[in-house]
Amino acid sequence: MAGTNVMANLSICGDNFNPQDITDKLGIQPKDYWIKGETIPGKSIVRKNTCWRYSTGYQESFDINDQIDHIKGVFQSKSVDLSELSQLFNLEIMINIVINIEDNQKPAMYFNRQTIEFINQIKAEVDIDLYIYS
Repeated sequence: MAGTNVMANLSICGDNFNPQDITDKLGIQPKDYWIKGETIPGKSIVRKNTCWRYSTGYQESFDINDQIDHIKGVFQSKSVDLSELSQLFNLEIMINIVINIEDNQKPAMYFNRQTIEFINQIKAEVDIDLYIYS
């Protein structure tokens, strides 16, 4: 049976921008992106915004900082670029952490000082989704 796993995403969302502009400016390929007004595949839900998203993918983990550190490692040197993009296109930056708990094996969940400084530096919000399966 698979153990507890964690995924971290950094999403850049707004009303009207070309996701390729984000890719070009940052030099980073997103995991995925979508355009405002598109229909979510297989559903009748229409996207309410345009979004560019980088993801660690799900990884077996007992400390969310493993995935957060990966995000920081990729984007730490891009904070000025993120700020410029955010102002130019009126974008919001979100770090989303998704935790799937198996067999009551809970990961460590805390933000160290460096992570808090990084989140503040890129002016991001943080969202944590927690799912308990057994």
